[in-house]
Amino acid sequence: MRRNTMKEKLQKGELVTGCMLQGYLPSLVEICGLAGFDFVFLDAEHGPLSPADCEGLVRAAEVRGVTPLVRVPDLQESTLLRYLDVGAMGVILPGVSSVQEAREAVAAVKYHPSGKRGLNGVRASGYGMERPLAEYAQEANRETVVLAIIENTAAMEALPEILQVEGLDGLIFGAMDYSQAVGVPGQGQHPLVQEGYEKLLAAGRNFGKPVGTVVRAGETLERHVQQGARLLLTSAFGLFGREARRFVQTAQQEAAKGSENDGN
Repeated sequence: MRRNTMKEKLQKGELVTGCMLQGYLPSLVEICGLAGFDFVFLDAEHGPLSPADCEGLVRAAEVRGVTPLVRVPDLQESTLLRYLDVGAMGVILPGVSSVQEAREAVAAVKYHPSGKRGLNGVRASGYGMERPLAEYAQEANRETVVLAIIENTAAMEALPEILQVEGLDGLIFGAMDYSQAVGVPGQGQHPLVQEGYEKLLAAGRNFGKPVGTVVRAGETLERHVQQGARLLLTSAFGLFGREARRFVQTAQQEAAKGSENDGN
């Protein structure tokens, strides 16, 4: 298992950037690495990605030296195991609502003595051919990242306890799901949603744990950095959509100018 440079930056308190992908697009994973992202967020919760799909995407990430993390579809031990065994260097946990859920998920990700993940000669361990499995287990415990998404009011109330879970490396604010939880669905900039985000940022500072969010269209990246966010995500589809729209609109505007000039 290679060094997890993204985790190293998190532990040093540095900013890390990630790009979310919701489809089987190995070339786009490579482009994310070439662009300088620290990690790719392979979305198996809101996307169709299977463990087999993620295996191919992990290989693409390895080619370009970007850390592959999978947002798993649920918190079941068997689910976490299958996505990790294909070589993901960490998981992003959706819908964590309590300290108990966070502890159980971390235990499912880590090998003994930190957890109870099943150990076998799978792709993540080099098929048992690169080194003894005992050495691999120690290495995986050190390099694997565990992030949790805070997206409901129960999790927000339990923040102090969740932030102290050993083995949990950081938290991401799920603005869209949280907006539903506080009764303003889809309104990421609503004061109730922003209040939750600011509470998460403050708690992260207090407990010395990195937190962050997804930066969406129309949001100012600088604001998040100035507020202390250390985990910043964006969507590959969002980036493409905004640039594609800008390209089309610019082309249409220039064509309209040309028509006006021709008529003069």
